[in-house]
Amino acid sequence: MKINYFRSVCLFLFASLSLQTHAQTQGTNKPIAPITNEWQFSLTPYLWLPGISTEAPLPETSSSSDVTAGDVLKHLSGVAMLSGQARYGKWGFLADMAHAEFTDEHVRGGNVISSSSTARLKLSTFTGAVSYNLLHEPQLSVDLLAGVRTVNAKVDWRIDFNHIDDLSLSKRARTTDPVIGIKGRSRIQSTDWYIPFYFDMGGQGGKTDMTWQALIGIGKAYPWGDVMLGYRTLYYDMKAGEPLQKTKLGGFSFGVGFNF
Repeated sequence: MKINYFRSVCLFLFASLSLQTHAQTQGTNKPIAPITNEWQFSLTPYLWLPGISTEAPLPETSSSSDVTAGDVLKHLSGVAMLSGQARYGKWGFLADMAHAEFTDEHVRGGNVISSSSTARLKLSTFTGAVSYNLLHEPQLSVDLLAGVRTVNAKVDWRIDFNHIDDLSLSKRARTTDPVIGIKGRSRIQSTDWYIPFYFDMGGQGGKTDMTWQALIGIGKAYPWGDVMLGYRTLYYDMKAGEPLQKTKLGGFSFGVGFNF
């Protein structure tokens, strides 16, 4: 599985570099597009390989699990990620979908839980929001956004209490929470390069105390779209008894966006 994902990343990078080479013969494109009264669309498949840390409330103890970004391919068993945006004038709609499955063979729980314990996390998120442009200049564009984020999480544990007893436990949670935030781009001088940024936060939608998401990176604009590399973090802290307790996913993401 690790080799298959490594090959996928290599193919994705090779296709992106081929598109860049082809685009260099077609002129340049400003990273901050003008606001027009016509529909504009973008679609961005991307790869995000985050490290993950989480806490889980278990009977008689609490456990924690960590997978570093360097080992994420070893623990990643499934992934699908896509984002898109539609704009008309100053108004827009954006959507982002991410699904990932992680396994971790090193669940920790002090002196109570054996290192042979395992955990598996399936996490799907969808964020949809309406945006409105607050600032649009040749060097900077900032949008205000308001929407919702839905998370569907399932955690399976096999806990070994130091070879005295085994416990198999599964918890599932699905919640939708309101979020507000900002997103935008800052152009680097008068070049085709720019800094994309994104931040939202929310919660209190039912099972969630707090959730937030942030991204910062660097990108290059082309006539057909964008190539972007960034660092993205997603945090969830659900109410007592729910499976995502202080769960944070953070790591580099790479995407190729297409405008039409």
